Amino acid sequence: LISLIQSTSTGAGKRHRRPFNPHSWNTSIPTTRQNILCLGMSYPCVESNIEGFGLRKDAVIENPEKGVDQAVELVRRGILTEMDGRDLARVLALEANNDMLAYTVSMEKGAIYGKRHLEANFNRTNFIKLMQKEWRLK
Repeated sequence: LISLIQSTSTGAGKRHRRPFNPHSWNTSIPTTRQNILCLGMSYPCVESNIEGFGLRKDAVIENPEKGVDQAVELVRRGILTEMDGRDLARVLALEANNDMLAYTVSMEKGAIYGKRHLEANFNRTNFIKLMQKEWRLK
């Protein structure tokens, strides 16, 4: 409850309550999931890759749930490359079984990648700065 009240320094010392936003619960309740960085792996965005082929997701995918079966199907249909499908299957399995959020870094340019993928060379001296800029880290 204390985190919902924002104290600002006004002349009278009044407190102003932030308006309630039911969609901002993630800012007040910290996640228990851990972040993991996978170097040399990619995290393709399934929806964007399907739309890139001009297909509807419900008409194409026999496995609508994210997982290894979906990654295999996308590779068999030629939507993802074998390498991107392999990495997607590994990342989804890692997230599902370990309650983690995976972030990936690679120099691959084979597919459309999601928000948790950084196209960079992790052997460069500016790698940390790129990560901080991309994922808004402190």
